[in-house]
Amino acid sequence: MKRNMIFFDPLSDFGFKRIFASENNKDLLINFLNACIADDVGTITDLTLLPNEQSGISPQEKRVIFDIFCRNANGEHFIIEMQRARQHFFPERVITYVSRVVSSQAEKGARRYNIPYIYSFNILDYYASEFDRCDNFFHKVQLKNEHNEIFCDKTTYYFVELPKFAAVKDKGSEGSPMHKWLDLLTSIASSTDQNYGSAEKGVFQKLIEECKISKLSNMEKEEYEKSIFDYEDVQDAIACAREDGVEEGFEKGLNEGKMAEKRQLALNMIEEDIAIETIARISGLSCDEIKALQS
Repeated sequence: MKRNMIFFDPLSDFGFKRIFASENNKDLLINFLNACIADDVGTITDLTLLPNEQSGISPQEKRVIFDIFCRNANGEHFIIEMQRARQHFFPERVITYVSRVVSSQAEKGARRYNIPYIYSFNILDYYASEFDRCDNFFHKVQLKNEHNEIFCDKTTYYFVELPKFAAVKDKGSEGSPMHKWLDLLTSIASSTDQNYGSAEKGVFQKLIEECKISKLSNMEKEEYEKSIFDYEDVQDAIACAREDGVEEGFEKGLNEGKMAEKRQLALNMIEEDIAIETIARISGLSCDEIKALQS
């Protein structure tokens, strides 16, 4: 960790979950969501943090792990994700996450499909090609028909492109609560001023205080460094791949490496005579893939 670092990056995997996915900081999450989507979903007064791992209905279904998963007082569900690097099939992943929540709400034998409102809020630290034709940094996606009429309003997806926000901020755009939040989240880590944000009040002052590295335990500091190193390694590898013109091959190799790890994990558990369903749940492989390894 650099000696002059005073604040950790709240947009890192470690930082994001430490700031927003804890009971102690639930007020930060509530304030942040209200600043971004309250005009759309109504003011959030309280949130219940829910288990972020969701298993499928059957062992063959891939489990999903949310960054943050919560429910408000009205029973509406929120999935909050921080995505640092571009990823193939990201829109499909977001839809899968929401679909998993939808399917988990269907009661066996019930003929009424009265699912709760489900909001997917995604912060992207890159330019998303899906929004190339949009100058705005904030996007709302819903299921609509050919006349632009909402077919079903029970699921809504929000996307924030941080690079586009940076361009707006540099132009001196007026600061709304959402602008204030994004400004702090993207600038805290680069500050070397111990008194940074001393003029801030309330929730913003708490955010700045919570981001101080001095508040972390030694174990948390190690976790933070690992999350930064992992992110930088991926970014460096992608940059090199782009320079060599083989980004697609690199990502394919990366995915193949992850699959090899899953197969090896499954083989180890097969040797221990662990049930196929358990192996599938832990490794992420399908039962058919595991049976193929047994033969």
